Amino acid sequence: MIRSLTAIAIAASIATAPAFAASDDFKMEIDLNRTQLSTTEGAKAEYDRIRQDVHTRCVAEHENFRVARNFVVSQCERKMMKKVVAYVGDANFTKVHYQSN
Repeated sequence: MIRSLTAIAIAASIATAPAFAASDDFKMEIDLNRTQLSTTEGAKAEYDRIRQDVHTRCVAEHENFRVARNFVVSQCERKMMKKVVAYVGDANFTKVHYQSN
């Protein structure tokens, strides 16, 4: 039992290790309408739009991955959205981010 769990863990780490490295290799420009951030509804609309853009970019960046692709894309999205939230630095945008997770 321990051998099979170890084998699974090693296989998973080998399959996803290059994915984690690849997900940090790109930069992405975001188009942000800061006037929308004055309300929670506007911040949510901007957040949803940017999150969709991030999803599209992460899928494109990892299109060659066959094993654990959904997991890798999910990790890419999380890391990128964390960076976007830090970059935007707006209370409403940050609130929407934490409510969506």
